[in-house]
Amino acid sequence: MVGSISRTSVSRIIREGYFAAQIQLGHEMKMAESMTFSADGTGHRSINYNSQHAHMLVEEYDSLDNNKKRATRFLGIKPSRDGSSKEAISDWQTTINEILDLYNRSPFGKRSGGSLIGLVDILIKLTGMNTDHCAKEKKDAKEMEGLKKWAVNQHLGEEVMLEKSIQEIYQLQIGAQSKMVQAAGGQRKWESLPEATKNEKRAKMVEDVVQELGKGAFELLDAHEKRFLQLFIWAGCGCHKDLNTVRGGYVAMEKWWKEHDIEGPIVLANRDNDAVLEERDRAIANGDEVTPAQERALRQSTRGAIKAAQIAGAILNHKDDKKGHHDFFRDWWRKHVKIPFTFPDTSNNCFQAYCYAAAALLLYLEFFKQFLEHLRITKQNGRLNHMESNFWKALHDPATLSELAILALYGEAVSYPYVKAIRSTSDSGENQNMLDLGPLHKKVSTHTHTIIANPYILLCKNPSNITASLEGDEWQHPNIFKCIYDLKLPYLKELLVAFFTGADETWTRFTSEFAPNGLIDGATTEERDLAWMPATNDENEGALGSFRRLIRQQPQLTMQAYNGLTMFFRNNTQLFMEAKFTTEEDHRFLHKLARETGSGEQAWRKAGVDHRDDRQHHLIEKRKKAQEKVQCRRRHKKIQRGLQEFPLSSIRALSLVLKEMPCLTKSKYSRRQVHRIYRVPYQSLPKIKDRLL
Repeated sequence: MVGSISRTSVSRIIREGYFAAQIQLGHEMKMAESMTFSADGTGHRSINYNSQHAHMLVEEYDSLDNNKKRATRFLGIKPSRDGSSKEAISDWQTTINEILDLYNRSPFGKRSGGSLIGLVDILIKLTGMNTDHCAKEKKDAKEMEGLKKWAVNQHLGEEVMLEKSIQEIYQLQIGAQSKMVQAAGGQRKWESLPEATKNEKRAKMVEDVVQELGKGAFELLDAHEKRFLQLFIWAGCGCHKDLNTVRGGYVAMEKWWKEHDIEGPIVLANRDNDAVLEERDRAIANGDEVTPAQERALRQSTRGAIKAAQIAGAILNHKDDKKGHHDFFRDWWRKHVKIPFTFPDTSNNCFQAYCYAAAALLLYLEFFKQFLEHLRITKQNGRLNHMESNFWKALHDPATLSELAILALYGEAVSYPYVKAIRSTSDSGENQNMLDLGPLHKKVSTHTHTIIANPYILLCKNPSNITASLEGDEWQHPNIFKCIYDLKLPYLKELLVAFFTGADETWTRFTSEFAPNGLIDGATTEERDLAWMPATNDENEGALGSFRRLIRQQPQLTMQAYNGLTMFFRNNTQLFMEAKFTTEEDHRFLHKLARETGSGEQAWRKAGVDHRDDRQHHLIEKRKKAQEKVQCRRRHKKIQRGLQEFPLSSIRALSLVLKEMPCLTKSKYSRRQVHRIYRVPYQSLPKIKDRLL
């Protein structure tokens, strides 16, 4: 363009893109027969953020044949007041309501025809969720399933209500109102309630009536309709299945050393614990007693392949660019090894990073030693620092190298081919449907059992990828097997069996949704298509990572601006606008909305602080009441001891009770309760109590 654009115009243009993307989502949700959701959350600068996606069939806007394709739509990243499931479900409802409200108000929405679409209409179409495997995300899916059941009953109940006569509706209302008044404690108590409370109870009464009608209507439906309205499937991310399986196998391998009373990998303690452990070794050598502090230092110190890979990542590819050797290591490697190489990112939590790191450390073991030796010689004091010394010790420890070998072998046999299979596209060019991967997950378990029964399938100089690899793919690192074979490492067979056994047990837990006769196993082809979901949660993982990276570069960027830019381009909103915004009125609506609406940045930040303040007040009150209960119990015990030690008359005993327990003066306790607690005769207490009060 010619000239310049003001800051205000730029922000409004981005805001127009955000509103256009929301109108697009409203239209696509309205037209979709079914949809699934996926989500993930993270923290950034002490604020919780949730990423949300929807998966559904949408129109191809650049096609003249009105074809439909499977699409994943980004719903935005939303700041959440806390990381609870309650807030996550509230965020979902807010997101959907905002989309539908804008769509219903837009000229395009009004022009599209049909009745206004609401939250209930979308929830009825919801057929599943895809998340990772943490307990919070599973709880979110359960809550969404419950919300869908509520929406189904609400929809059916409203339809039944519309078919009833005014007299029938009146009779239902009278009966429900009578029950409501009785539940409130009678007519007198009902009339004493504040008007706002009465209105809330009346609204709840109407909702309960509609829900009961909906439940009755649902029972009258045929089996096919019931099954569709009940369809809700949860599936966990495939990459997280692999991640947790590797962890489960490694934990089993760690236990093997202890169970067989064999000295395992060398301890790789931090600087402080290392000094304490040296004192412990001297004490044992001199026959002295080991102190509790020395035992605690040993328990807190870690060892093994994972720790060695973490140390290597921190030295060679640290997530903080000011720490570690980074580019110098890459330049040194290019000169001496003659290949470009970046060490796997074990400094962050990345999928398969430890398997890749284990393979790299074994394949280029001598070169890593040479690099450390180069560092030692070129240092001014001629010594490696503590972390580099730990790395050096790990590379010279046979037990640690054995664990690295098992990690590398598992990656070749199971991890790499499994993740490749779930990330590949189907014959039609679409991404894999997670619900169709039951046979693959069963195949992983079968393949694991095969290797447990015959570990020498992998523990040979040149294993066949046809039999030893999950999918028969070419090896990721063909030379790793000869490298491991030539090293002659100890306990490889036993460790391999232990690792694969632990991995199989973990795999069974993390693929429970694919169990025989389960919901996915019993679903028809049509139901799996209706509940299509991706095999991984990469969209949300990537969205959160991109958000954190961008917000560091542009900290002034508002949440609305970020969502507007990302949703517009990821959801192909430009194609939607070219195909559907056929009148000038559509664009004028966006212009007006962008001018009249702010970013809302300060509003959600203030809401977050208000929520934390309310939580603070709630916790203060809760802890205050708990403290009062503790003090009350202490006073009870004090009075009981006093009454047992000093035989007092009724009037003196009651005086002591009333002096020590002011709450009795408020008639919180009956005479029999006083007698039961303090063993005070209660026959004459009414008269005595009145005089004392």
